[in-house]
Amino acid sequence: MDFELNDNQRAMRDALRQFLTRECPIEYVRECDEQERFPVELFDKLAKQGWLGLPISEEYGGTGGSCTDIAVFLEEFAWHFEAGANCYYTSVIIAADAIAHFGTEEQKKTLLPKIARGEIRFAFSLSEPNSGSDAASLKTRAVLEGNEWVINGQKMFCSCAQVADYILLMARSDVDAPKHDGITMFLLDPKTPGVEIRRLKKLGLKPMDLNEIFLTDVRIPKDSLIGEVNRGWRNVLKTLDYERCCLSAVNVGAAQSCLDKSLTYTKERQQFGQRIADFQLTRAKLADMEMEIDAARLLLYRSANLVDRHIPNNKQSAIANLASSETYMRAALNGMRMMGGWGYLMEFDMQRHYRDAKLAEIGGGTSEILRIVISREMLR
Repeated sequence: MDFELNDNQRAMRDALRQFLTRECPIEYVRECDEQERFPVELFDKLAKQGWLGLPISEEYGGTGGSCTDIAVFLEEFAWHFEAGANCYYTSVIIAADAIAHFGTEEQKKTLLPKIARGEIRFAFSLSEPNSGSDAASLKTRAVLEGNEWVINGQKMFCSCAQVADYILLMARSDVDAPKHDGITMFLLDPKTPGVEIRRLKKLGLKPMDLNEIFLTDVRIPKDSLIGEVNRGWRNVLKTLDYERCCLSAVNVGAAQSCLDKSLTYTKERQQFGQRIADFQLTRAKLADMEMEIDAARLLLYRSANLVDRHIPNNKQSAIANLASSETYMRAALNGMRMMGGWGYLMEFDMQRHYRDAKLAEIGGGTSEILRIVISREMLR
């Protein structure tokens, strides 16, 4: 059992660290957060350096990174810019993975190189007003009329739709099939007539827009889908372990950033004639953060290793996702506690982590749903 990154992974991490230190300073992160805008400039630079091609095979213009490689990348990215790493996962990884696994050869040749070059971005739309955790009960309807699908319905909580060139849209294509078998993944151009996208105001992750989408008699070509008709839900489940690893990596990197910021602050802040890092209660918080982040990181890379070896790990990936998301939330909360009134000020970065961290316990599977998944696997 090897707990170390290999030479290539360390070199990749170090190169990314140098790139982000230079091109993504904290002032830029704050600017994107305050202005609530997608980090377009950073993503253009990532594309020029080839970083957007990491999850795409060399055959289609990428660099063919493994799940572990992508976890290393996202952990480092999130340490510098947690919302930026989430944007990468949402607008690049989800689509690249779905197209690579389930797209036609023509779709792979056309879309994957454009993703790698940063020429197109994607969003993924699954949730609806009445189907959140029970996502497969979605009601948005797709009806085949001749050579066109006609789509009607409403979607909620769709990230990055404001900047997306395509939306991977999940809709019900067979109302008579069991709910998990009648869903298809469609390739939707958001500029198609009948599509209305409305931005939602939210607590955190400001650079990554969140939207509701209204679909009224939207007509798309018959072949505008990813994968087979009525197999959309089943296909999504096949890549769930990989996607949980991505989310876990973002959580671990962001939590580590909270810890590092807390260490810096507590070693500099003086109260009662000494550093606050010298108080036992402060040290206890720091020790808890270190322990939990280390544990979450090991759970993340265990799951990533299993994905790379093509071993299904529904339980292990759920454990990594649950542990890392709750670790990030606690790290941000403890950071706020140690910084006191300073942490509450918008000019300091801990408040941003505190706002951003909450979504980690909601998006991609709530803590409650993940506990259900884990316990269900235990009881099989």
